[in-house]
Amino acid sequence: MTNGSAWSKEAYEASVTSRCWVCTPYDAGWDKSKDHGEDLRSSAELRAIFDEEMALGAVPRWAVEIIDRMIMHLPTCGHYTFPRPVLQICEAIRNEQCPDFVYGCYTAEPERKVLMSYYVYCLDAWRKNAPLEIAMAELAMRDSLGKDWPAIIEAVYRTLGAPSEQKLLAVDRLLHRLRWWIKTLVWTDDKRDRFMLDVYLGDPRGDEAEYGSYGNPPFGDPYFAETNLPEMQDLAGRIRMGVPNGESILEAIESTWLCAPKVYRYLERTIFTIGSIGKESGPDSMGAILQCEDTYPDFASSRKWYSAFKDSLTRWLEGDHAAMEELGPQTPVKHWLARILRHKLALYEKYNSIGNMIAVRQRR
Repeated sequence: MTNGSAWSKEAYEASVTSRCWVCTPYDAGWDKSKDHGEDLRSSAELRAIFDEEMALGAVPRWAVEIIDRMIMHLPTCGHYTFPRPVLQICEAIRNEQCPDFVYGCYTAEPERKVLMSYYVYCLDAWRKNAPLEIAMAELAMRDSLGKDWPAIIEAVYRTLGAPSEQKLLAVDRLLHRLRWWIKTLVWTDDKRDRFMLDVYLGDPRGDEAEYGSYGNPPFGDPYFAETNLPEMQDLAGRIRMGVPNGESILEAIESTWLCAPKVYRYLERTIFTIGSIGKESGPDSMGAILQCEDTYPDFASSRKWYSAFKDSLTRWLEGDHAAMEELGPQTPVKHWLARILRHKLALYEKYNSIGNMIAVRQRR
C-alpha cells in the first residue's frame, strides 16, 4: 500500500487516476497543466483521489474498464440523451460491471438518424435542382415524424437561394458529413464486427484495441476518419481556396455531430451560413428553417436535475449511503470512482459546453 507521500509526476502518470481527465485542463499533463487554468499538481481534490487509488493497492479490472470506456470519454456536450450517460456510469459503479453498450460520444438511436436523413433529403433535392413540388410530393409519401415537411423543404430552398459554384461545394461537403454521421454512429443493436471497421483507428497493441475508442469496441473516431478521406481533403481544399470564409464554413460543417444536444439547430445555422455565401449586404434574419425546436434539450430541467444529483452525490460520498440508490452500498473502490465522476463533472461544468446545460455560468 502506498500513502500520500507518493504524490509525484512519476507516480501520478503511472496511476489509473491520471487517465480520467480527457477534455479537461488536466489532460495537458503534469508539467503543462498550470498553463491551462488548472494546476493538477496543487489540486487538493485530485491528490485526494490519487491517494484513494494508492490506498486500494490494486484497481479491479471492472473499475479500470469503467474508467477507460465510460468516465474517460464522458461527452463534453452532455449528449442528447443527458443525463443518461451520467446515470449509466453510476449504475456501472453500483453493479461493479461496465455495460456492453455505453451511451456517449458517437452513439445515436435509429429514430434520430431517420430525422437527420429527412433533412439530408431536403438538402440533396436542392443540390440536384429537383423541382420543389416534386420534392414535396416525395416527402408526402413518408411518415411526417410530426413535422410540416413541405414548409421545411420550402424554407431550405429559400434559405439556400439560387445555386452557385461556391454554395454547391459547401453543400456537397455538408451532405457527405451528415451521411457519414448517420452511417457511423452506433446504437445498442449495431455490430462493429460487420460494418464500418474503417473508422477503427486504435493501436492494435494497446488497450484501445480491446476497448475501442469512446467505449464501444471496436468503434474508433469517425470525426477524423472522414476528414482524412482523400476526396474530402480535396473538397475541403477547394472550399478553403474558393469560398469566402471557407475555413470557418468547413469547421461548422465538420462539427455537426449527430449525438450533440442541439445538432439540428446547429445544422439550421449552417444552412443559413451557406445560403449567405456571395451576398453583398448583411444576412437576413435566419428564422426557423428545420422546425427543430422540439429537439432542443430542456436546459431548465437539466440544471434542476444536475443540482439535485450533485447534492446527492456529495452526500453519498460523505457517508449517506441512502442518498443515491444508483450507486448502491459504498466500498472503497466505488467511493474512488464516484469521486472521480464528481470532479470530472465539476471540471466539465467550468470548461466544456455541457456547462451551458447543467450550470448557470457567470460571465468572465
